[in-house]
Formats: sequence, structure tokens, C-alpha cells
Amino acid sequence: MLCQMGAGFFYASRALSAEVIGELGWSRTLWASGMAPMLFVSSVSQAFVGAACTRFGVRPVVVASLLCLAVSVVLFGTMQGIWTFYVAMMVLALANAGIGDVSIGSVITKWFERRRSLALGFAMVGSNLGSIVYIGAMGQLLGEVSWRTAALIVGLGGVAVILPVAFFAVRDPSSDEGAAAERVDDDRGEPVADSMPLGDALRRPAFWILFYSLFCYSLVQLGLVDQFVLYLTDLGYSEQEAFGALQLTVGAGIAAKLGAGVVGLLIPARTAFQLNTGLLAVSLALVPFAANPWILTLFSVGFGLSTASRDVLLPLAVADAFGVRAFAQIYGMMILAFVPGGALGPIVLAEAHRVFGHYRPGFVACVVLVALAFVGLAFLPRGRASVPVEG
Repeated sequence: MLCQMGAGFFYASRALSAEVIGELGWSRTLWASGMAPMLFVSSVSQAFVGAACTRFGVRPVVVASLLCLAVSVVLFGTMQGIWTFYVAMMVLALANAGIGDVSIGSVITKWFERRRSLALGFAMVGSNLGSIVYIGAMGQLLGEVSWRTAALIVGLGGVAVILPVAFFAVRDPSSDEGAAAERVDDDRGEPVADSMPLGDALRRPAFWILFYSLFCYSLVQLGLVDQFVLYLTDLGYSEQEAFGALQLTVGAGIAAKLGAGVVGLLIPARTAFQLNTGLLAVSLALVPFAANPWILTLFSVGFGLSTASRDVLLPLAVADAFGVRAFAQIYGMMILAFVPGGALGPIVLAEAHRVFGHYRPGFVACVVLVALAFVGLAFLPRGRASVPVEG
């Protein structure tokens, strides 16, 4: 959990949008364009992170990633032009890939068997906790120092705390520890008859329904996070109030990640993911009315709950639809939807503001896209199609 807290610097850096744009004279679209190279590097590096964890172990990967985080913080805090900004975002993507779901998920699944879902839930809230700490500290410092100094103090301070813990505490279990030691009797390792390979999954409409849904989630999540502080200050909120709303969003995500696994046990994963998508659509419909503080609060909570729950419910829906035998391949292919969605989201909203003078057309487009995903999820099969297993 503590290692994943380092990923919270991403949200804190996006919260500095007004200061960066004001000092460097950038447009909102130019600021938003930094998301594209970051997501490209993130998508490519995920595969290498998984291979590195297998070959070298999790500890070296996490330590190297935290050092990359320190480099990205320095680049971000000292940048003078757009190309340094792009490089900072790409190095940050490398860092987040190494302290993200692949590496942390890898070590957790090796240590835990029967309580794996609970352990994953606790570990995954680290990025949310980190975001709250980073954003809160940044907000306090901005009244006293420049945004550059605040970024350097908060970012490098976080690395200084997390790095020693990663070096001394993170390790893979030995053969007689962790999941291998607590494996239950009914886990015989037999092939699951209704699992399917990647090729078969790609020919199923269910794959593309879930792919489109993830595209929508990434578009609205990264789009709104990128433009959130700018939008709220346009409405007349102070930066401190905007930071508070952003903290509420990531705080709601903590409860969401801990609770989503429980919800997935009570109702089918397909249903849970569809209801969560409906919550996202309703939350987005509130955004144009966020000048009212109560509506802003409702939006922040609903948006935080729905976007964070996706981290848990989408993998469950994928496993439910296609089985677990080729889960890593199928989910790895599906996660590619995050790249175009996340790259387009900030630009769509920034361009809506440039063309129309406000964000409302962009918000309407987001609601329509997510509503279509909600409808599409109703057509997911209730059970997965059987695929014969040889032998």
C-alpha cells in the first residue's frame, strides 16, 4: 500500500494546472496534450514490468520505479518548456507502471491465497491515500512557496519516505511462504472447462462491449481529473476548495475499492459493473451544475466511487465472461482501451472550452458515451460460453 502511494503524485501534478498554465502561458489544450505521451509509455511499459517482476523480483522493479518518480518530480518542478513537460510525464508513466497494479498485484497474489481479494483491495487504496496526502500537502504549501517548490518538496519528500520501506520490506515469498503455503485442498490446478483463449475472446461481442466501456471510463476519468481544478476555478471556487473537492473524489475511491470486492461476491460481476457504469453516468450529469456546493459534493463522491470501483469490478467481469486460464492475456489486451480514451479525454474537454468558452458540450458528450456503455453492458452474457479443454 505504501509503495503505491507514490502514484498519487500524478493527481497532485494535475492539480497544479492553473499555476503551470498561468506561469508558462500555455493553453488548456497544450497542458492536456501531456496525457498522450504519458499513456503511450504507460501502456508499453506494463508488459516489460510484468516480465521484469518475473525475472528479477518485485523489489528491484519497485525501487527503480521510485527512483524514476524522483527524476520525474525534478523534471516537472524545473521545466521551462513543453518538451520537458512531455519527458516528465513519460518518466512519471514509467514510475507509475512499476509501482502500479502489475508489480503490486504480482507480489500480493504470491503472498496471499484465501484472502487475496481483501489483500488486493487494501493494497490498491495506496494510490488514493497518496493522492489525498500529496494534494493536501501541495495545497498547504502553495500559500507559502511557488508551485515549483511545492512540487519538489512534496514529490521528493514522498520518495524519501517510501524508498527505504520498499528497499527493506518488499520481497517475493520463498517456496514455503505465502500463497504456496496456504493453498487450499480444492485448488487442484485442473483446467477450467469454460475458460477461453485470447483468440476466441476477441471474437466475442462481450470483449468489445467491455473494451468500449473501459475506453469511456478512461476518457471521462482522466479528462475530468486533468481539467477539474480549472473548471472549478472558472465557477468561482478558490484553489483550496477545488483541491478539497479533488481530495473528496480520491477519498471516496478508498471506500469504493474496499467495498467493490464485497459487492462482486453478492451479485454477478456483469451486473455490478453495469450498475457502477450507471452511477458514473449519473455523476457526470451533475457536473454542469457544480456551481452549487452540494451538487459538487454529490458529484465528487459519485465520481470517486464509480471510477475507483472500476479497478476491481472490470477484472471480475472479464474473468466472469472469459474465465481465468488466459486472463492475463485477455485483460492485457483490453487495457489498451485506456490509452486512446485517456489521451482524448483531456483534449476533448479542453477543446470544448476553447471553442465554446465553457465545458458543457464536453460534459454532455461524456454523459452520452457512458450512457451508451451502460446500455451495451446489458447485453453481456449471463454466463461464459463453454470452450472444450483438451486432455
